[in-house]
Amino acid sequence: MISSRYRIDREKVLDLDQRSKLLRTCEKKAKLDLYFGRETWVKRYMLVDLALYTGLRVAEIADLTIGDINLKARDPYLIVRSGKRGKKRDVYFDKELSKHLKSFIDWKKKAMKEEVNTDSPLFVGRYGKHSAVITLMKSFKRAVQESDLPSHFSIHSARHTYATFLLHTTNNLRYVQKQLGHSSISMTSLYADVLPSENGSLANKILEQCRQID
Repeated sequence: MISSRYRIDREKVLDLDQRSKLLRTCEKKAKLDLYFGRETWVKRYMLVDLALYTGLRVAEIADLTIGDINLKARDPYLIVRSGKRGKKRDVYFDKELSKHLKSFIDWKKKAMKEEVNTDSPLFVGRYGKHSAVITLMKSFKRAVQESDLPSHFSIHSARHTYATFLLHTTNNLRYVQKQLGHSSISMTSLYADVLPSENGSLANKILEQCRQID
């Protein structure tokens, strides 16, 4: 049951410029880390891109294994094996993220000498185990800070951002509900008023600049 007080407003959503700035900052720093043989921003860039373009909850990201990611399918997708209330779902993503994930997994194997078996964590923490949720939250926050974005943005803001733009790109509540793993479509519908559909110029800007959803 959703509280009548719960609202999703624009303050919780990165706009197009903020999202682009965040990704550019991460990509730039990741390239430097690759050059100097460092790993921090390579992982952080992957985390930010994944969060922004799948809308996964941070705990769902932390739980991902290599085997949960299907890059060979015609329409690439990943499996969330234990979402909220233990629900399993498939989450589809675009080809740009697919390329990033492939290069990241290759880097893990070749440069970092990490195991990339089906049960290997996508984000590795201490002792080769899954990265802790709090570690991923702090890493995303650091990316926000380095991008000079408002400090209230968190990794959950990426989920709100994904949901908002996906809904306004597809205009398909049921599809967005399934992607996010909402138990109720009324929760998904809260995103409908964040970016008003009657604002033609904004709607066109979204359609022109968002990645193509396949």
